[in-house]
Amino acid sequence: MSVLNEMAGPYGARVVVERDQNGRTESASLDLAELPRVDALLIGQPVADVPYLVERVCGICPAAHHLAGIRALEALAGLTTLPPTAESVRRLLHHGSAVTTHASRFVASHTEASLLLRAFGRSAMAAAGSPRHFPTTAVVGGVVGPVSASARDELGARFGAAIAAARGLADALVADDEQGRAFAGADVALADRFGRPDLLGERLRAVTAEGEVVHAAAPADDWAALIAEARPGRTAPRPYLVSLGPGLGEYRVGPVAQLRIGELTTSAALQLQERWLAVGGNARAAQAIMMLHSVEAIGALLDSSALVAGPSTTVTTGVPRNDGVGWVDGPRGLLVHRYVSTAEGVASAVTILTPTAQNEPWLSGLLRAVIDGSPADGPDRMGLEDAIREADPCLPFSAAPPGTMELQVDTVMIPAVARTEGR
Repeated sequence: MSVLNEMAGPYGARVVVERDQNGRTESASLDLAELPRVDALLIGQPVADVPYLVERVCGICPAAHHLAGIRALEALAGLTTLPPTAESVRRLLHHGSAVTTHASRFVASHTEASLLLRAFGRSAMAAAGSPRHFPTTAVVGGVVGPVSASARDELGARFGAAIAAARGLADALVADDEQGRAFAGADVALADRFGRPDLLGERLRAVTAEGEVVHAAAPADDWAALIAEARPGRTAPRPYLVSLGPGLGEYRVGPVAQLRIGELTTSAALQLQERWLAVGGNARAAQAIMMLHSVEAIGALLDSSALVAGPSTTVTTGVPRNDGVGWVDGPRGLLVHRYVSTAEGVASAVTILTPTAQNEPWLSGLLRAVIDGSPADGPDRMGLEDAIREADPCLPFSAAPPGTMELQVDTVMIPAVARTEGR
C-alpha cells in the first residue's frame, strides 16, 4: 500500500545560501533538484526515440525539444538542407510556441492582451500541425505536411489583433523598464549568417559584456569546441565558452542574450530593441520584445507561398555520422541536443543542455546580489522572486503570481577547510 507523506506545492522553490564562519556570503543558488539530468537515462534507447522521450520528461518546453531533437537526428543522417515549405512550417511552430510561452508570463499584469496572444500562439502551433501540448509537426528531413490554406487564412484573420496587442504590451514594458542588473559573462544566442538573432538559426553567436564578439557564426558541428561543462553531468553543470575558459567563459541565454547579440529582423521589435538597449533594459521587457518579434515573424510567414505549397520533406541524402548536434533558441534560450549513435542506431551518449542549466551561474549571481542587499532581519523575498523570474528557470514556480512563490531559504555554514580546499 502506498502512503502519501508530503504534498509538494507547485510554486515551491529552495534557495541555498552558503556563508563562511564570519557570516559572509560565499554563494547563493537555486536548488535544481526538481530538474534532474536525463542524459544517462537515454543511453541504450533507440536514438530515433530520444526526442520523443525528452519531450515528455521535460514537458514544459516540448516544441523546443521536438525541434532540437529532430535537428540532432538530421545531423546524424547528414541532412543539411530542408525544403522551403518544411522550413516555413517549422518556423511557424517555433514562433507560435514562443508567443504562447512569453504571453503566459504577463497574465497577471496584462490579462486581456496576454490571453489573446496566448490563444494566437496556440493557433499558430495548431496550423503548423501540432494542436496539442506535444508537437507532431517535424519529421527527419522535413515536416508532416504544409499548412492548409484555410488554417493560414484563419490565423491571418487574427493577426491584426495579435500584433496590436503585442506591440502595445511591449511598448508599455519598455517605457516602464528599469535598468537590468549587470552580468559579467557573455551573451549567447543563435543567429543567421549576418549575425542577427534567429530562433531557428544554424549558427551560434557569442558576445562579451563589453561587446567583443567571441564567436560570430559558429556551426553546430563545432559544439564540442564551443561549450564545455565544468561539472559534467550535474544538474548545475556550469557550462562555459571553451575559448574563454572556466569562470571567464560563463554566459547566459534567453531573451536578454537574444537582444544583445545583434539586431532583430522585424521592424517593430527592432525599434523597441534599440530603446531597450539604450537604457540597459531588463529581462521582463526583453521577453515582451521577443514575443513581438515572433508575432511579426508569424505575419511574414503567412505571406509566404511556401507555407501552404511545396515539398514537405527532402529527398536529398547526406553522409551518415555517429555524432549529431541539434539546437534551437527557445523562449527561455538556447537548447542543445547532442546524440552519439552506434551503427545499430542505439544511443551510446546523450547530452541535453537546457537553458535553465546554462543560466544557473547568472541566476546564482542575481540571487547573491539580493542576499547581500537584504536587511539584517531576513532575506528580501520579493527580490529573490524577481531574480528567479529574471533568469526564468523552466520549473513551475517561475510562473507563480508575484508574492506567491513559496520560497524556502536555507543557510549552510562552510567549514574553513572547505574554503582552503578550493570550493
